[in-house]
Amino acid sequence: GSALLTTAPAVVAHLQSLYAADFDPQHHADLFRWTDADPKYGGPPSGFVPDGDTGGTGYQLVHPQPLAFSGALMAEVIQSPETSLLPVDQGGLLGMVARAGAGDSVLVQQLYERMHWGSSSDTPQTAPNLRLDAYIAAARRGAQVRILLDAYFDGGENAETVAYISQLAQDEGLDMRALLGNPTGRGIHNKMILVQAGGQQWVHLGSINGSEASSKANRELAIQVQSDAVYDYLAAAFEADWANSGGVR
Repeated sequence: GSALLTTAPAVVAHLQSLYAADFDPQHHADLFRWTDADPKYGGPPSGFVPDGDTGGTGYQLVHPQPLAFSGALMAEVIQSPETSLLPVDQGGLLGMVARAGAGDSVLVQQLYERMHWGSSSDTPQTAPNLRLDAYIAAARRGAQVRILLDAYFDGGENAETVAYISQLAQDEGLDMRALLGNPTGRGIHNKMILVQAGGQQWVHLGSINGSEASSKANRELAIQVQSDAVYDYLAAAFEADWANSGGVR
């Protein structure tokens, strides 16, 4: 996974106000105080010992140190369910991806990205995943698109998405590739989209997965920034994970 920490006053103030509105038992009946005795959410059973076994896996670090800097950045807070699917002319993820055209690139690394939304009987035509459609549209405009999805936790849905994208790219002659990967040995839990467009580099980073609920029902957050430094830092990690998953650019 990846994280972006900021002390930007406007961002911090917005998120504090959002938290205060959510953490309001008077208006949200599903909030309740935690107790150790709660049968579902309480403490661990008597005698519980955390598993300290690493499983024998390891990961060759791309960046041993975090990227740290100060200065002004163009940033946008994205929150589900309110603004994660804004129309392209209003910003958000779809607006960021819509910037990409011929000669540009879109890099996607996700825990999962569904082939379609709706029910299991739906299709990409009857209930499209608007996020996935945005990546495909970028490829149709001439952008290079690379999508890396988790293989470790996947129950088959990511494999369906990869097969769908691969067939579509072949049928239409698009510079678009999708892979299943497990570069760390413990799965991909990232929710990251990187866009290089028109000489600018953009990063979308947060908690939003590629399901319909993540965009339309859950409380999820992401932040988008325009920054060459942040983009380059995260793109290097993506490239390493892509290569370790058998990908060829």
